[in-house]
Amino acid sequence: MLSDKIVLLDESATDNQEALAKLADRLIESGAVKASYKPAILQREMDFPTGLATDKIGIAIPHTDAEHVNYDQIGVLRLRDPVTFLQMGDGEKVPVKFVFMLALKEAHAQLGMLQTLVALIQNESKIQQLLLAKNAEEIIETLKSAGIK
Repeated sequence: MLSDKIVLLDESATDNQEALAKLADRLIESGAVKASYKPAILQREMDFPTGLATDKIGIAIPHTDAEHVNYDQIGVLRLRDPVTFLQMGDGEKVPVKFVFMLALKEAHAQLGMLQTLVALIQNESKIQQLLLAKNAEEIIETLKSAGIK
């Protein structure tokens, strides 16, 4: 579910739509998702925001319907400078530094993955490891050690 080809580190984006588009493009290039994934993920973020505030950083976990997915994959984007997402549930603005984009073939798998990611977000040492990671391999190792395979 993790590939170093879909881990983007210290990228720049002017807003959340550009950040999401960069990661969706990488998922499309990898073959994990269909061309329909990008417009679907952009629209879903507008309708159902995915930002989550933590004590240290903001994180977004965008996802969309399984019909746009060819095989399970998680895209990771660490932004150079945070961009604003809206908070899941209440619509408050959240400065997001990390985006974990889910491409899951089975709709029921999304809940389990969201729970795993929320547990990761609450682990300050794992977040620190993600912030300090020098390359995609270090990001992937940290995620695997948090139970994301």
